[in-house]
Amino acid sequence: MDEHQSSVISSLLGVGYKCTQSVTERYDLHCHNFYEIYYFLEGDADYLVEGQQYHLSPHSLLLLAPHTFHGVRINSRKPYRRYALHFHPDILSMEHRRMLLSVFPVFEKNPEQKIYFEQVEQYGLAAFLQVLCEYAESPPGLQEHLIQIGVEAVLARIVSLSEEEWEAKPMANDVVTEVLIYLNRHLSEGIRLDELARRFRINKYYLNRIFQRAVGTTVFDYLQRKRVIYAQQLLLNGCSAQAASQAAGFQDYSSFYRAYERILGHAPIRDRGVLPTVSGGAVRRQMEELKL
Repeated sequence: MDEHQSSVISSLLGVGYKCTQSVTERYDLHCHNFYEIYYFLEGDADYLVEGQQYHLSPHSLLLLAPHTFHGVRINSRKPYRRYALHFHPDILSMEHRRMLLSVFPVFEKNPEQKIYFEQVEQYGLAAFLQVLCEYAESPPGLQEHLIQIGVEAVLARIVSLSEEEWEAKPMANDVVTEVLIYLNRHLSEGIRLDELARRFRINKYYLNRIFQRAVGTTVFDYLQRKRVIYAQQLLLNGCSAQAASQAAGFQDYSSFYRAYERILGHAPIRDRGVLPTVSGGAVRRQMEELKL
C-alpha cells in the first residue's frame, strides 16, 4: 500500500496506554461512532454506561459499541492505568468482521448482554494491547498489515474470553432502564417529555430527575447527543445534512445545526462524505479528540 492508504488505515484506529493521577468531579459523558475496548490495570474510577455504573477493578475489560452513551469519573489521585483501543469496523477484514464484532452488544436490541468482565488477567490482553501499541508505531508500508493483524488478534481473544466468561447481566427492573431502551428504539421519532411521562405513567419532572441521576444528563440532552452521532454517521456515508437531520429525528434544520455545533464543535458540512475508506480526515479528528 502507498502512504495515503497507510494514513487511512492508521486513521481508523487509536490505541494507547495511559496513566492519570487527577480527580474528576463528574462523568465526562459522550457517545461517538467507534468501537471501544478498555482494559484497566489499576486505579479508582467508575464508568457510567447507559445508566449502569461500573466500579473498575484491576484487570477488568469494558466493551463499548458505537453510539453507546458513556463516561468515566476518576475518584482519587491513585494512578489510574489502562489501555484503550478505539477503532472503526473498516479496519477489520470482511471475512472476520461479523464474528469479531459479535461481542459488542447493541444496547436497544440486547441490553442484557454482558459488556464488563472482571479478573481476566489470565487471557493476556494487556500483552496483546501492548504489542498493538508497538504495531501502531511501525514504519509506513508495514504498519497497515500489522495493525489489522493486531486488532483482529485482540478481538479474537475477547471473543474467546466472552464465550468462557459469559453470563447474562441482570436487568435493572426500573423505569429508567425501560425509558433508555424505548429512546434508543425510537430515536428518530418525535419524542416529547410529556408523552414519555404518560407512556411510563410517571410525573415528567420526576422522570427527568431520576433519569439525570442515573444517566448523568437530562432526557433532552441524551436524545440530542444520540441523534447528532447518528446523523454524523449518515453524513460520513455521504448523506446530505438536511436528510441526515430529518432521519435522526430533528424537527427542523436550525435546531439540528445548533445541536451539532454544540456537541461536536463544528458544522455538519465538515463531516459530509468523508468515509474513512475515502479520506481519514473526519475519523482522525475524532480519534485525536477521544481521551485514551
